[in-house]
Amino acid sequence: MPYTSENYEVILLIIAVIVVLLFLGMTFLVMISYYNARKRKMLQEKKDMQSSFQNTLLQTRLEIQEETFKTLSQEIHDNIGQALSFIKLSINTIDVAEQETAKEKLVESKQLLTKVIQDLRDLSRTLNPDFINEIGLVQAIDQQVVFLNKSGIYKAALLVNGSAEKYPLQNELVVFRIVQELLNNIVKHADAHAITIVMDYQLEQLAITVTDDGKGFDTLALQAETNTGLGLRNMVNRMQLIKGAIDISSSPGKGTQAFISVPKTIEPRAD
Repeated sequence: MPYTSENYEVILLIIAVIVVLLFLGMTFLVMISYYNARKRKMLQEKKDMQSSFQNTLLQTRLEIQEETFKTLSQEIHDNIGQALSFIKLSINTIDVAEQETAKEKLVESKQLLTKVIQDLRDLSRTLNPDFINEIGLVQAIDQQVVFLNKSGIYKAALLVNGSAEKYPLQNELVVFRIVQELLNNIVKHADAHAITIVMDYQLEQLAITVTDDGKGFDTLALQAETNTGLGLRNMVNRMQLIKGAIDISSSPGKGTQAFISVPKTIEPRAD
């Protein structure tokens, strides 16, 4: 075929098409490679997050059990032990000859025994590692309020607004542990007398407010401290794992308020 300018243009066009096709092919391969790399990275991140969440959930379970055993020990010593000691003393001092006095002591001892039995039943339920699943988040938090009131030091109250719904168990475990930790911090550091917990079951979320009338603190200074600041950061990190949030508001001499919010899942737990 004789070489002409038209042939030259055709050859250039073919070369240009081949170059464009090669470029598109290389671009496609690069995009596929990038997509696969991103996909592998996202899958690994998801796996790491799931592993982190499971580790945090396990740690939360262990901490709940540890705090539960501490509470049980204190409850048995302060209430059940004292009640049984009083019953023993009352029975030992019964004088059969004084029938009226003996009758009063027996009635009183019977009432105390009934209370001790009920307290032991309540405590036995908390020994179940899945007691939150069994009794629900509201009842689990209410038990903490009961223990605080039994101490005689605090006037604690739990208020529930809206219709209580069951959230995923792992979410309720994390929330319960954080409320438990907030109450422990109040007992250890706040010098408070009144404690109020409000659980507000809203349309889109569960909002919990824990308020005390203690001495309060400087929140900025707390965040700067290594040990106590770490505790606050751990609570924030745990709430982030369940897509929730926690915010603490306080100032010296004005008590403390902790705000917890947990988004409602599309399908609440039905069991």
